[in-house]
Amino acid sequence: MLIELRTQQLADNIRQDLELLKGYEDELRYETDPRRLAKYRREIERQRDSLTRYQQEYDELCGQGTGEPPAEMQDTADMLHQMDAKLDDLLGGQKVMQDDLKDFRKILLARFDANEQAIISTIVQRLDQSQLATVQSILAGIETHSLLESELQETLNAVQQSLSEIKQNKTGMYDSQVVSESKNLSEMVDDPKLDVSHKLKVSVPIIPLILTYEGEVGLKSGLNLKAAWEGLTARVRGKG
Repeated sequence: MLIELRTQQLADNIRQDLELLKGYEDELRYETDPRRLAKYRREIERQRDSLTRYQQEYDELCGQGTGEPPAEMQDTADMLHQMDAKLDDLLGGQKVMQDDLKDFRKILLARFDANEQAIISTIVQRLDQSQLATVQSILAGIETHSLLESELQETLNAVQQSLSEIKQNKTGMYDSQVVSESKNLSEMVDDPKLDVSHKLKVSVPIIPLILTYEGEVGLKSGLNLKAAWEGLTARVRGKG
């Protein structure tokens, strides 16, 4: 009787974890945020640990039985195989996605010189796939001179205002990394020896991050930056 109860509990636990993995699979189809992807990967790897425990318990229960294993045990074995295969698929898919993002970031950073890369590399690592694609398009627009000088100046002004506001960080609303990145970037953006295009080009990668945090904490300059960014985005997508 005890073996039957443990077998049922084991099957129920595996079934619940299979449903959880199916949920992860559905969410990962549309997720691009690197922080959320890392969180999902940790959760999936924890499920691998659970699978190891389930397998150990299954083997123990099989060793306590006599004769042919009951149908419930075969069903449990099948679910263990399904869970193992699903974990392999999910972790493999995550690796492919991470490799693609890594390559995408390398391509973006290649647009900058070594000094600029040192300033913006940590910023680029925080961008998701959609943000990277938008940044790439706007950088291309700057480099090919297909964006109006007035648009560049308007966006640069909004960036400078936002960076100044973040650097002050009087209420401690921004995390320390964003504040540090803003301070490092401000030195280049405020450099009088650089023209508008160059200043904006090096500051473009941080704009999606500023707008993400702006939605959480609010910036006095946030609306100006959002409007300027949406204008550039529409322009490079052929809608402006």
